[in-house]
Amino acid sequence: MNKVRIGTRGSKLALRQAALVQEALSCACGDIVTELVILRTRGDQIQDSPLSELGDKGVFASELEQALLAGQIDLAVHSAKDLPMRLADGLTTAAVLPRADVRDVLVVPKGGRVPVMRRDACGSGDGGHIFRLGTGSRRRQFLAGKVWENVVCEEIRGNVDTRLKKLREGSYDGIILAKAGLDRLGIVFDEEEAFDFYPLAPEVFLPAACQGILAVEAVEGSAAAGLCKGISDAETALCYAAEREALAQMSADCSETAAAWCRILREEESRNGVSAETPYGADRLVLDVMYADRRVRMTGLVSEAEGIRLARCAAQKVKCRQEKAACGATDNGTEK
Repeated sequence: MNKVRIGTRGSKLALRQAALVQEALSCACGDIVTELVILRTRGDQIQDSPLSELGDKGVFASELEQALLAGQIDLAVHSAKDLPMRLADGLTTAAVLPRADVRDVLVVPKGGRVPVMRRDACGSGDGGHIFRLGTGSRRRQFLAGKVWENVVCEEIRGNVDTRLKKLREGSYDGIILAKAGLDRLGIVFDEEEAFDFYPLAPEVFLPAACQGILAVEAVEGSAAAGLCKGISDAETALCYAAEREALAQMSADCSETAAAWCRILREEESRNGVSAETPYGADRLVLDVMYADRRVRMTGLVSEAEGIRLARCAAQKVKCRQEKAACGATDNGTEK
């Protein structure tokens, strides 16, 4: 192929993400020509309903998938967390780019107050004053209630610029955005005089499954899918597969309180005391899974097969009503 048509949504962030795929293809394939094809998805068209009410993760992907199957585009670029659990028949994830920052970020007006941490020994925050937090994510709403004591969550829709505009106008006291999107758009640098940005520790504020990952979808076995092999990141692909498997096993979509976060704990990190997540003296795979008010952590060897196994086991654990752990895991969900 000497020309590849790349389908994307039309938001500023979506276009930036598509440009990252263009750059990766250019570096890997030399003189290839790429063309962006902008499509409007159902999620873009319906702005007056909360995402949780739209009912499935395909609201930002279905039109792109249809265009792939119709031969109108060769590749489709997605925020991986927006992909449906089951891709349309005949399509495949041809590549995932190296993962960006997985964290969520609390954004407040410059110098503005922040929500009160539960059991905050330092007494920071603003007393018992209600903090209006803009987020349409069930996961973020649930975790906000666990982390902060004075938060009231209110629905918010729109792209990053729209949400920041609403915050600037005083519609909310704060909003939560993905760090990956902020970084890709350069928002933290551009808006540092207008807003304060507080990254949230992922160990506490568990990220959405596949947050920070760009997925490239293609027709299975196509020439375009073959081209993408050179831009896919193996470590990210492992985490992508494990996190999606966990959601699939829980039958979870954006209307439910669910999350999954997979990463590799390096041997040197454990040895040097950087992380105490596992006592093992070698690289380990770490997977956190949350469903409703239950959460487990499991560890295993670094392989995609092990990631899938851990995902299935973790999903079974969090959906099981009994306290007895499945798969021989300890009480804290860490497999021995």
